[in-house]
Amino acid sequence: MQIVKFFFILMVVFVLVVLVMNRSISSYLEQKYHFAFYPQNDVLKEANALKVKLEQVRMILSNESIIPQQDEARAEESQPLIEDVGAAVVDENLSAEMEVEFIDNTKLEVEAGEGFLLIGDSLMQGVAVALNRDLKDLGLRAVDLSKQNTGLSYKSYFDWAKATNSTLASNPHLKYLVVLLGVNDPWAIKKGGAYHGFNSASWLEIYTARVDEIIQIAKKRGVKVLWYEIPPVKKEDLNKKVNILNQIYSNEILKNQEIFINTKLFFSKNDRFSSYIQDENNKSIKVRSDDGVHFTPSGAKEMSKLLLEYIKIKDKDGN
Repeated sequence: MQIVKFFFILMVVFVLVVLVMNRSISSYLEQKYHFAFYPQNDVLKEANALKVKLEQVRMILSNESIIPQQDEARAEESQPLIEDVGAAVVDENLSAEMEVEFIDNTKLEVEAGEGFLLIGDSLMQGVAVALNRDLKDLGLRAVDLSKQNTGLSYKSYFDWAKATNSTLASNPHLKYLVVLLGVNDPWAIKKGGAYHGFNSASWLEIYTARVDEIIQIAKKRGVKVLWYEIPPVKKEDLNKKVNILNQIYSNEILKNQEIFINTKLFFSKNDRFSSYIQDENNKSIKVRSDDGVHFTPSGAKEMSKLLLEYIKIKDKDGN
């Protein structure tokens, strides 16, 4: 009888947690598996509102400042409907075959003690390990915010603009923003009550605005942006979509006179994905993991080197 009672209580608690966290769970499913599940139910909406109230109570008890948050469902309802352009497709708005542009002669004079903010997805998580170590060796500091399964397409799951702005605001020593993300992004974006298919005109407008939002947040605080090109990936279909993302990053970065870091040149053979590269001793080293996307520790080290090429440590006497 006690066992039955225990499992009954456990099930009730589980159902209550799912009800209260339904919006977060839905956002996670969409971000992780690109599966849209937003049930329109008054009970679920009220349960999600309870979660917001509980969060406000927690912030009051912990003496944190409360930032008013608009209910996401109501925010979407208040926006004009945009035509639903369907599932993720590559159309002719940006061509996967177009070349990405770079400016490679920039040198940043960095003073000892200045900090770098590292943001991005699981690709950045691997690279950040090497960057933290290498920047520290140069007498520089780093704050690593990288988080897997994130990007710019799913703000309801994780908002990089908000996280970047709050971190820069509370850490004035951060003078450089390093960005590596995008492999989770070439899917339809839900906004204004409709889905905008990948590379459609409306999708490009939304996504480009989100890239520019990150750049403008940094510029407003006098922070220099270094944005990594996503290197080639193994699956050709994803690789074409990645190239479209890289064109957006390149256009916005160059337009704002920031730095776009070329990675394809070093992480490909004959302009295609390669798990191995030749090092300075002409030795073949494995730089990509077996999934064809992420980096090995050696690959992360090479990515760090690419960024360090843009850095010159300023001497104490100003030389």
